[in-house]
Amino acid sequence: MMPGRNLRKPAPPAAPAEREVAVECALQLRRIGDKWDLRQRILNFLAKLFFPET
Repeated sequence: MMPGRNLRKPAPPAAPAEREVAVECALQLRRIGDKWDLRQRILNFLAKLFFPET
């Protein structure tokens, strides 16, 4: 350990309800990301189809 630095205190364990909310939030963010990824892939495909030289 370096002198002058304090160790971080570990966060207290989350309550089951908080953990459930965090999991649901993560799932929703994943779904949003998947939708954006699909949208981007479709746009890239259409761009290649209509503008093959780029």
